[in-house]
Amino acid sequence: MKSVKTARGRTIDMATLAAKNEETRAVSNLNMNARGDIIDNRGNVEISRETIAKKFYKDNVPGADAETISIKAEESPAEAKKPVDTPKPAPKKETTPVPKVSKTPPKVTEVSRTARTRDDGTQYFEVEYSDGSMEDVDQK
Repeated sequence: MKSVKTARGRTIDMATLAAKNEETRAVSNLNMNARGDIIDNRGNVEISRETIAKKFYKDNVPGADAETISIKAEESPAEAKKPVDTPKPAPKKETTPVPKVSKTPPKVTEVSRTARTRDDGTQYFEVEYSDGSMEDVDQK
C-alpha cells in the first residue's frame, strides 16, 4: 500500500495501519474484522478469509477447483513406447460468398443552400450535401 499525507501534513503508512488493526472489528453491519475474516460476537474467527476466497472462486470461476497437474510429469517406460495420437483435422466449414462492394463512391449532390450573414456583415451560402457534409460558400 502507499503512504498518504493528511491535511495537517502528517504521513500515514496505510499498510502498517491495516496490519496493526487487522484483528479489530470492522465498522459495518457485517460481522467481520479488518482482515476480512467472519467473526462471532466475541471477536473469534469463525470463517477465515482464505476459506471465503476459495469458496468464491470455486463457485464463480470455472476450473478454479480443478486439480493442478504438472506439465513435466514423468512418463513410465510403457507410455513412452506408445505412438502419439495425431489429432484429426477439423471438418471444413461452408463459407458464404461475400458480395462485392463497388469502390466508386456515390455521387454527392447538393440538398439545400441557405443565405446567411456573418457578424462582420459579409454574406455567404451555407450548402448542405447528400452525404451530410456542409460547406460555407462566399457570395460574390
